[in-house]
Amino acid sequence: MLIVSLNIRRGGGGRADTIFDWIEAQTPDVIVLLEWEDNSVGNDIKHRIEKTGLCVATAVAGPAPSTGILVAARAKFISQRITPKGSDKGELLRVDIASNARLLAAYFPHESAKTPFFHACMTEASNSNQIPFLLLGDLNTGRNDLDIEGHGSLFHDSELFEALEIQAGLIDLWRAEHGIRREWTWRSRLNGFRIDHAFANRRFLDRYPSTRCYYDHRTREVGITDHSALIVNCA
Repeated sequence: MLIVSLNIRRGGGGRADTIFDWIEAQTPDVIVLLEWEDNSVGNDIKHRIEKTGLCVATAVAGPAPSTGILVAARAKFISQRITPKGSDKGELLRVDIASNARLLAAYFPHESAKTPFFHACMTEASNSNQIPFLLLGDLNTGRNDLDIEGHGSLFHDSELFEALEIQAGLIDLWRAEHGIRREWTWRSRLNGFRIDHAFANRRFLDRYPSTRCYYDHRTREVGITDHSALIVNCA
């Protein structure tokens, strides 16, 4: 099972064809698109994905320019928007896939607005501890000691990011595989940041013990979008 997560930047705009072509070339089993918009471009991406045979669900707070999440999968699934109440930015979409597996697709807002999103994710992790559970997406946060290049601005709520492991018992799949290595999934003018993440519980890794997590930086480097793609390969 190949899972691909990509922030497509403000709905994709004139890059929609290139975004779809890149996605199609990966032949993923599960797709998570962040900053998807419910507009003509977003719905064109959605319909093109559906034509490939995948089931699709979306979550967005309001009309464009509000940005949200699109999730697509080859297996049928049930989805529910669990975005914290009162949030006008950011989205959480829970997807229950066949074989009792759960995916929580996440697109976090910035600064203190992300705090309730962390708490919601930890609640979902606790409620899902008896089934394989995967949290992934753009969390707009990382570790202040390892996930920031140079003198980049420190992350707000970095302690809650670390609490996903310490308190919620989840495993940072990329960090577990690559140790203290540093890679950047988004760059400002001067600094790089690792803000796209995948966390899994122990039951997920028991079911998929050969899971690999890595980034495809080409999506950012060639201008398909401003984020690197996050890929989880459950061999």
